[in-house]
Amino acid sequence: MLVSTVPVLPALDLATTAEFYTQKLGFSERHRDAEYLIVFRDTIELHFWPCSDRTLAENSGCRILVSDVEGLYHELKPAGALRPDTVLEMKEWGSKEFPVFDPNGNLITFTEPIYK
Repeated sequence: MLVSTVPVLPALDLATTAEFYTQKLGFSERHRDAEYLIVFRDTIELHFWPCSDRTLAENSGCRILVSDVEGLYHELKPAGALRPDTVLEMKEWGSKEFPVFDPNGNLITFTEPIYK
């Protein structure tokens, strides 16, 4: 049985990435050295490896399932984690979600399935 997934994303700078995820998104740092970063929040863990190619990061991302996407949106908006034009949207595929772009360009989508 599959239980969960752990994305491994590219990071242009591990220190800047750690700062963004801990200060803006409410994650905690589990591990950091020169070659690897691990952050976590609740049951979610994200891993990062150093990468000097911004286009790789700008074409990477993950989707994080949450149980209260609206509450999370209202938590992160005043923290400065979201772009000014970011909105919480109901998608045609049955989820309510919003995007966050980290300093590397990775797209992190927070999503909650909404059944009608």
